[in-house]
This record gives sequence, C-alpha cells and structure tokens, in this order.
Amino acid sequence: MTVPDMPADLEAATARVKELSDRVIDQAKQNGLTWLEGYEKVLESLLTLEEQAAKGSGLDWANTLASTHANFVRETSQVFFDAMSKQLKA
Repeated sequence: MTVPDMPADLEAATARVKELSDRVIDQAKQNGLTWLEGYEKVLESLLTLEEQAAKGSGLDWANTLASTHANFVRETSQVFFDAMSKQLKA
C-alpha cells in the first residue's frame, strides 16, 4: 500500500501495524477454535455422564428422558459448533 507523498517511516509503521493486526486476528481465531473444541469435549462428557447416571437409576423413564435430552443437546449444539468453526476458519 503506497500513498503518494507518505513518508517512508510512516509507510513502514503502517505496514508493521497491519502485520501485527493480522497476527492478532489469526491468533484469536486459533484460540477460538481451541476453546470451541474444548467446550465440545466437555459438553459430550457431561451428556455421557447424564446418560450413564440415568441408566444406573434402573428407571426406564429416566433413561429415556436422559437419552432424549442428550441427543437433543448433541444435535442442536453440533449445528452451533459447525457454524462457529466455519466462522473461525474463514
């Protein structure tokens, strides 16, 4: 990016600011992806625990309720996770 009559030191400073800005954005995206993947794993662990606890209760209705809830959360959160991943990878 060259602007007519822009001093060389100002042009160099502008280039450094742009480079730093790009690096900050890239790092923020990477951190966002890492956080999102971690959150997805924690959510899956909690849902698995919910299902196992319901199975251990010996109550069919509790098992059905927990499985239905866990599947609902998995399916809806997957849409969210996929959309956020696409945004962060763009």
